[in-house]
Amino acid sequence: MNTSQLPLLFRRPLTTALTLSTQFLQHRSLPAAMVLLQLAWLALIAGTGASTRYGLILALAVYSTAAALLVIFAPVDIVLRLREFGKRLLQSEKRPLVLLFPAAIFTGLLYANSQHVWGDEGESFRVANIVSSSELVVAYMKSGWLINHPPLMPLIYASVINLFGAELVYLRLVSALFLGGTLVVTYFLGLELYGREVGFLAAILLFSFPLVIRLGASAMLDIQLAFFFCLALLLLVRLARKPSFRLAGAAGVVMGLGLLTKYIMVFVFGVLFLYILFINAFRTVKFHLLVAFAVSLAVFAGWLAYANHIGLLPRQIQRILNLSGSYHALSSIMEDAQPAQPELQEGSVVDQGAQMQEGIFRLGLETVFTRLPSALGVHYMPLIMLAILYLFEEKNPSSLAILLWIGAVSISLLLTLPDHRYFLPVFPAIAIAVARVLHRFPACAERTILLGLLFEAGNLYLFADWIRESHLFLPAP
Repeated sequence: MNTSQLPLLFRRPLTTALTLSTQFLQHRSLPAAMVLLQLAWLALIAGTGASTRYGLILALAVYSTAAALLVIFAPVDIVLRLREFGKRLLQSEKRPLVLLFPAAIFTGLLYANSQHVWGDEGESFRVANIVSSSELVVAYMKSGWLINHPPLMPLIYASVINLFGAELVYLRLVSALFLGGTLVVTYFLGLELYGREVGFLAAILLFSFPLVIRLGASAMLDIQLAFFFCLALLLLVRLARKPSFRLAGAAGVVMGLGLLTKYIMVFVFGVLFLYILFINAFRTVKFHLLVAFAVSLAVFAGWLAYANHIGLLPRQIQRILNLSGSYHALSSIMEDAQPAQPELQEGSVVDQGAQMQEGIFRLGLETVFTRLPSALGVHYMPLIMLAILYLFEEKNPSSLAILLWIGAVSISLLLTLPDHRYFLPVFPAIAIAVARVLHRFPACAERTILLGLLFEAGNLYLFADWIRESHLFLPAP
């Protein structure tokens, strides 16, 4: 950019940034930027002491460099063959599923047999064993972990243990099935919003995000939540385009199942509220949406009634509030407005709340600056930022739907509990946004995705037995 363009940059920053990015997206400089970011990420891991496995990090740096050179200088014939294969695959709407679902299951099975046990995963396995041999109420009273969660997945995991035995790998296989389902739903969401090509690209991009595979091969609740969240939005988008009480009922059931999986499924109602406010198609089906809302509450009400009957509901509500950053912030404001109470000494509830608020704030910083970039792949960061910019530029309901989805969930999590795993329901939206950009500027689409998959393979190898040895914002454990 020459100096004559500087005034334009300040007057119209979005338009100018998008214009300048066009050449970047249509040139091999994109894969080159990806490898530089990948190497910088590995260097930061070593430099900050997040991992002291320097030999492995060096090996991954060499591997990443070799993979980048292979992709950047790959003959055009190979790229054209990949493009032709994609075109043949997309001749049928259902044909991509033959590739996506088996690939997800195979990768999930492979990683389920190799990755370490997560902290929450160990608790989930322990609870499933308790549920498999006793009543649900006993499991809730015995386990401090389960009190934060609804019962759907513990019941499913317990059923798997009763059928196949108490082996963690069997529970991980359940998650692998949900991983495959999430890829399929992402494909259909992209298809519904932008077309078949974008849906297919989005599913492959989602598959290339390291955290998606890691959680898709672990016996926890996150990939299941992402599946129900995305499926609910898919049904709601279809409902807005083709009103049907059957679709409304199905959407309500899915939202209810999501609430029974993890309570942060409640954010889907925030997304839906914004859709009604800003997207005309949703305002025309308000009665159908009311039916979906009522059905979801009916599905969820059974659990609420049972939890209240056994005296669990008040304890769950308090535990959830205690984990919310906004709850502690509001409590602090209210305490400041009250007259001073000198009898409250150090170590009081107020002090504990302040400590919790500070911990949640530090977790948010850690998530935004280290965990989420690693979860998505640091090498994708420029592409993700450009994708968000293009969503702002495209004035159509589909792009607005993706923006509202990402914004509503992300802001809600940052105000409550910003753990990187909880952001998984927005990963499909990010994948669709990036796929939209690659579809608009296809010159390097094949090279970008191929390089992203190769980087993911190396990153997953690093994360297979990952133990974070230091944090930027959190005290070392």
